[in-house]
Amino acid sequence: MNDEWRSLLEELVRIPSISTAHEHVQRSADAFADVLRANDCNDVQLLCGAADPAATVYGYRHVADELPTVLVYGHHDVQPVGRADAWISPPFEPEIRDGRMYGRGTSDDKGGILTYIAAIRISRDCNVKFLIEGEEEIGSPTLGALLDAHRELLACDYAVLCDTPNFATGTPSITYRLRGNVIIDVEVRCLERPAHSGKFGGVAPDAVRLLCELIANIELPHEPDERIELPFDEDSFRRDVGILPAATLPPAPYERMWATPSITITGIEATPVAQAGNMINASARARLSLRTVRGDEGGLLMRQLEQPFVSAKLVSSADPWKADRTHPLFDAARRALEKGFGKPAVMTGSGGSIGFVPPFAKLLGDTPLLLTGVQDPPCNAHSENESLHLGDWEKAMHAGVHLFEELRRLS
Repeated sequence: MNDEWRSLLEELVRIPSISTAHEHVQRSADAFADVLRANDCNDVQLLCGAADPAATVYGYRHVADELPTVLVYGHHDVQPVGRADAWISPPFEPEIRDGRMYGRGTSDDKGGILTYIAAIRISRDCNVKFLIEGEEEIGSPTLGALLDAHRELLACDYAVLCDTPNFATGTPSITYRLRGNVIIDVEVRCLERPAHSGKFGGVAPDAVRLLCELIANIELPHEPDERIELPFDEDSFRRDVGILPAATLPPAPYERMWATPSITITGIEATPVAQAGNMINASARARLSLRTVRGDEGGLLMRQLEQPFVSAKLVSSADPWKADRTHPLFDAARRALEKGFGKPAVMTGSGGSIGFVPPFAKLLGDTPLLLTGVQDPPCNAHSENESLHLGDWEKAMHAGVHLFEELRRLS
């Protein structure tokens, strides 16, 4: 790998652009603007959305009018540090160990966006527009307004959104489907005040028990909307996720994660154990994260929560997304990734939703979206000791060059 790109990534990782704390995001945007200018982008701007500071970077490398135009999206903001004492090396002091660069933002997503900036250094097969966001890690709250305000500026023939994981280290992937996410707060309240558990237990309603029963009895569609035939390495999955040996896994895991709705209890409140007494709780509440496939599961859940003593509030929602895998773009992308990695690309889904995808789908309409990235299962994105596999990063750069070549031939 060219030491220039490695040194550049280290320089960018040293900027702690934590968007949840609004720290150094503007400095990071300015740094990426300088990188685009240094790499033949002849129109570089800092864009504003509805109310955000100018933390989103736009750059355009124009080659010739007759060539296709590709919009490449990534983000330069990063997650908070988490447990500082769990980092082997400081999160914003990049360090290379065993072929990986460690540091916050290495794989998510500063390394990802540099992949395509490196590609335009070599390729002149496409006109390329870059949009490098500074609010992705806080849910892209103003991205929709920004895209709408700059609709003409961002017009393109193809769009590459480079912030998704690969199936395995060394195996390139294209993400073609995402589950949606519906967040609901539910509360059970059945007493005016706590009651003595000895005197009234067994007769007075127990809000905590009723809440648990309510959640346990929720019914959602069980059949996946697609059969997914991919090899599943349970040992690697357990290691990457941190699943304890005693915990069992269900069959058909990829179908359950990508093509079937699921509910997670992300928060629950009643009396803390440290304050527990011999009393029946008057109320209890929980936050539910419903991952959707068809898009109507949120309404099904809300109807099941319409019961006495129960109140439910919709907090937020994001729609599921699924690409048309038969579009020629995906054949072109698979060819490019295989040339770059020396291994066939895998079409994968994601159990999570990605906030920036629906706004791009709305903006671009029939323009297909290609979701790729440089993360691999051991990269620890959003956790401590985030890292980037440098060998895969170099392969991704080569794949980017081949992708622009394939898109020129496709047009």
